[in-house]
Amino acid sequence: MGTRIQGTEHEYTLYCRKMGTLGFDPHVMALDLLRDSDLHLAGEFIKNGSRAYYDVGHFELSTCEVTNPWDLVTWEKAGEKILDWLRKVMEDKYTAGGVKIHAFKNNTSPDGTSYGSHENYCVSRDVAFPEEFVRTLVPHLATRFIYTGAGDIIDGKYVLSPMAYLTSTIVSGETMHDTGILNTRDEPHADARRWRRLHVIVGDALMNETAILLRHFVTSSVLKLMEENRLKDAPKLKSPVDDVWRNVEIRDPGKWKVHLADGSVVSPIEIQRYYLGKIETLVEDDGDRRAFKLFEEVLDGLGNKSSKHLARRIEWLDRYYAIQEATADGAGPDVEMSACKQYSEIGEERSLFYQRQRKGLLDRVTTDDRILRAIQEPPADTRAALRRNLCDKFNIEAIDWSFLVVNDGTRRRIDLYDPYATELEEYAAAI
Repeated sequence: MGTRIQGTEHEYTLYCRKMGTLGFDPHVMALDLLRDSDLHLAGEFIKNGSRAYYDVGHFELSTCEVTNPWDLVTWEKAGEKILDWLRKVMEDKYTAGGVKIHAFKNNTSPDGTSYGSHENYCVSRDVAFPEEFVRTLVPHLATRFIYTGAGDIIDGKYVLSPMAYLTSTIVSGETMHDTGILNTRDEPHADARRWRRLHVIVGDALMNETAILLRHFVTSSVLKLMEENRLKDAPKLKSPVDDVWRNVEIRDPGKWKVHLADGSVVSPIEIQRYYLGKIETLVEDDGDRRAFKLFEEVLDGLGNKSSKHLARRIEWLDRYYAIQEATADGAGPDVEMSACKQYSEIGEERSLFYQRQRKGLLDRVTTDDRILRAIQEPPADTRAALRRNLCDKFNIEAIDWSFLVVNDGTRRRIDLYDPYATELEEYAAAI
């Protein structure tokens, strides 16, 4: 399938019952600790190429640039581990009397506040925006939550995907309200003449490694097909937002419905099977074949309603089972909500997700060793490695995704407009 620069952004929630009386904001302290640690690189960047910053009251972490879905899983999980380490430091050193600090990777809180979990894909400027994206990508984004949904309890009911539930229009430039299936934000962080940064805001904060992999493998593949103009016969949805709102509240795949522009009604599984057939023509290497097989097996499982096996790979389904187990003795809504949120804790000793992973109830697509290496190192095949090398060589006055200003007596600006570049000829000898 080739390579595609991609990454994710997550607003994490740090919570402590005595937060106010302790006199500090754990989101701010976590960033201060990170910038004083050996993981800090320059500015808001850390050594593995990722970026950590404070955004709308939250600790937010954007993964470094990666070129494939497998690496995306590893570096996203590395981000979880970094924040969990910071959480433990704060808990051990800055709280009194055994006060616990909790860190969550989720999209909503019980009061209805929503948190961002966004995907970014580097796409060609040659594809008409937004017209072609509405025609060929929106049908995918409006139906993929059947296997990429994280599950959550909102307004007293269980929904397959919190961000799908909160989607309100097809196209929008907003990211905090009136969110659209397709977002028009255009900050390429690269050569704007060649690339657009597709900012996807309808995805959930996922814990399950297989779900993360499939989210990026399938979406990246659809973008490749778009760029090659091979989706001319893409299904035309009559009212995608209405169908999203209806389907996101239904756990039975047999009751899902998507209304097409020609008046026919199909299942979102069938829409995804359309993309499955197209993606098969892109499969090239072993990684592609493994990801494609996972996608095919998940769609087959949804079609056959093989719930217990699917829960190993689909987060909304496993979270539902976890909540049911937690409330097996007939506890009320408060216990349900507590279990729902506890599932998303990133601390392995407290998280229902990691408890179930340790029991072997969930499939994995990366390893703990790879994640540990990714905490310290950027991927070798993207601009993240080049940025790390430049920072190791020079004193940095300013830094962003696509440039650095180095202090070597000249205050030179070094532009990094190619996210695929791993070296710059001008500086190769010096690095």
